[in-house]
Amino acid sequence: MATRTLRAMNCDVELVSSRPDAERRFERAARWLKGFEARFSRFDPCSELSRLNAAWGRPVTVSPPMLRLVTAALSFAEASNGVFDPMVLRALESLGYGRSFEQLARGRQACGEWLGESYSWRDVSVEPAQRTITLPAGGGIDLGGIGKGWAVDRLAAILGSPCLVNAGGDVYCAGVPEDCDAWLVGVADPFEPQRDLTVLRVKDRGVATSSSLRRRWRDGIGWSHHLIDTRTWASSTSDAVQVTAVASNTLLADYHAKVALLLGIEAGLGYLNAEADVEGLIVDKAGQTCASSGLENGVSTGRIAV
Repeated sequence: MATRTLRAMNCDVELVSSRPDAERRFERAARWLKGFEARFSRFDPCSELSRLNAAWGRPVTVSPPMLRLVTAALSFAEASNGVFDPMVLRALESLGYGRSFEQLARGRQACGEWLGESYSWRDVSVEPAQRTITLPAGGGIDLGGIGKGWAVDRLAAILGSPCLVNAGGDVYCAGVPEDCDAWLVGVADPFEPQRDLTVLRVKDRGVATSSSLRRRWRDGIGWSHHLIDTRTWASSTSDAVQVTAVASNTLLADYHAKVALLLGIEAGLGYLNAEADVEGLIVDKAGQTCASSGLENGVSTGRIAV
């Protein structure tokens, strides 16, 4: 089994493959990942995403990958009735998250006037034929909510089956490793990260975990984190602190995990049970867990079959 670890998206990206051409594919994956960050990082002022955010109020011709990811983000916003909304950039900046989390200083940063109440995903105009995107005046889009999942899926496609890609907890498992019937993916306890709550057995599926306890910082009032409640344009106060979702790909798992967390335990569990082809595990503020019906039925000696 060949492995390679890269650094991108503020996390370690682990590539695992048992293919004979694994090393060559690792090199392709590394080049693609470098290009991905150059295009989609909101912390790089020269990235395509930063240029789009700087040109609000007028149509911008974008690359096909940018068009695809923005279109996906807007479709998720519509499907969730705005619970997930990519137009949270100014809210994140107003809370102090205006630079890479690795460089984030403690305390609230000065960001000027907050215009969050004046726009949402509904105010973004996309013209697919012309390949243009127009953001509302003062608005900014953040693709971090689903960008990592999207990248993981594409890295897995580059590596080919069988492989595993793990980017800071966003995982895609293609095929199965040699002499095994599934990949084993641990779900960490958010209060004791060295301990697994359970282990998922995964094949040809994506797994993503969203947590309000990982990317957070203290300001003059209290703790802030990166999951924005669009009803208040502030950090969510949901009674769920972590959601792990399993779906047909990592992009969808990323999206479903965030929606379920933002909805809270009761509504989030109902959401996971109602959505097709997705299962999930929710952890509350007291460390108690609840699983969607598909995962509950698959529990066996501490493992969940997916």
